[in-house]
Amino acid sequence: MDVWMILLILAAGLAALFLLGIGITLIVGMFFVRLAVGRKKAWDDSLIPKEEREQPRRYPRRQAILDRNKALIWEENRSLLAKARKEPWEISAEDGIRLVAAAYRQEGRRWVILVHGYMCSGRDMMEYAGMYLRAGFSLLVPDQRAHGKSGGKYTGMGWLERRDMVCWIQRILREDPEAEIVLHGVSMGAATVMMTAGETLPENVKAVVEDCGYASVERIFRDELKTIFHLPAFPLLHQASAVAKLVAKYDFREASSVEQLKKTKLPVLFIHGGMDAFVRPYMQDLCYEAAAGEKEYLRIEDASHTQAYERQPEVYREKVLGFVEKYLTKEEAVLK
Repeated sequence: MDVWMILLILAAGLAALFLLGIGITLIVGMFFVRLAVGRKKAWDDSLIPKEEREQPRRYPRRQAILDRNKALIWEENRSLLAKARKEPWEISAEDGIRLVAAAYRQEGRRWVILVHGYMCSGRDMMEYAGMYLRAGFSLLVPDQRAHGKSGGKYTGMGWLERRDMVCWIQRILREDPEAEIVLHGVSMGAATVMMTAGETLPENVKAVVEDCGYASVERIFRDELKTIFHLPAFPLLHQASAVAKLVAKYDFREASSVEQLKKTKLPVLFIHGGMDAFVRPYMQDLCYEAAAGEKEYLRIEDASHTQAYERQPEVYREKVLGFVEKYLTKEEAVLK
């Protein structure tokens, strides 16, 4: 066998290995992309850390307080929502996806966009409605892409949604060019509003409230691969990120709340639960340190993921409204 034949066999072998690597990357990557950012038909507990799922059973007294506070919040919210004028809104995202929201209108120029989390929909943000309605805000409560009634096959985990928020802001301004807008997001919605803050926004956007958001998509997936699946980030996360770029049009590594916060001068309030086992509290510290504008910090030490409001409703309301009021024109609350 001559040298050229040997080289040809080696080249063919290398090509086969290369194609095999691509095939494995596509198969593995697509599995994780569909699992992590594909549209869900229902809530999937397997995507929540076991430590987080077991907290109601492990801390029954704390859970009883949460249930009681939640019932009281909803009792107040129902009467306030009944007095607001509800309107269905719809827009097209920059990539053509149909997005829907509910608007709850009041007199005055104050608006808040309430942004829900992963595997949720706009209705899951309605427990935050009452405190804003009482303070004279109109509400815009969207279903994020690939959630609820909005279109889309893949969620952007906040990255694609940051541009959707720009579209919703413009929709409000078509109704009222002098509107004063607050962005308030929880969990993935918190990542959405932090990432939105780094975009070029109109001066009408006055403040951001983020509750238990993550520092980046890569970091949250790295944590969850370890805590939920007990798998290493390399090479799985790199394979999934490459496939996400192809099918969902973004790379996990570019989707960073931290990097976006470095670019904003908007005031940001950072809220987190000290017992959060899904988005670990260190994420709040990274985001807080990155923020370039005015900022404040609230840690509810005995709250788990998304439970800060239900755990300490009076503290939460006082902190949130006290923070945003500093950046808004004073108005009389409409609903009493």
